[in-house]
Amino acid sequence: MQDLSHFVQGLWVNAPLMAAVCAILLTQLLKVPVHYAQTRTWELHKVIDAGGMPSSHASGVVALTTALAFVVGPQSPVFATSVVFAAIVLYDAGGIRRHAGEHAVLLNRIAMEFSRQNIGAPAATEETEGERLKEILGHEPAEIFVGAVIGLIIGTVFGKWW
Repeated sequence: MQDLSHFVQGLWVNAPLMAAVCAILLTQLLKVPVHYAQTRTWELHKVIDAGGMPSSHASGVVALTTALAFVVGPQSPVFATSVVFAAIVLYDAGGIRRHAGEHAVLLNRIAMEFSRQNIGAPAATEETEGERLKEILGHEPAEIFVGAVIGLIIGTVFGKWW
């Protein structure tokens, strides 16, 4: 039992880990009021959704990398690894995943058109067309930027004072 206690205590005092976790949780929670401000509808499922404003991907990796800069220093191989990891995640969130979401929009439109053109079948609606592909997967540049700024602030706070 003491080993588990030491393990949990070790996680708790790990500033880079706590910075990343807090940044991810905060940005995921912020998605609900941001979505409300944009659409005037409350959608609590935004807390667990991928994509949207702000980017929790950006926030988490930037918080981790920033806190590591304070804890282990910029000359550390661990910091260097985190910088490369952050670059890959940011590229993926803003590039590949966003484009996959754009492809899903087009594929959903094509599926709807095929369904509508099916002669003898009732008119397709979004409810009757079948399962739609998830369209919001990645992030717009502004979503990544805001997430990165949040991560920078949280990483600095945790790296200096945790």
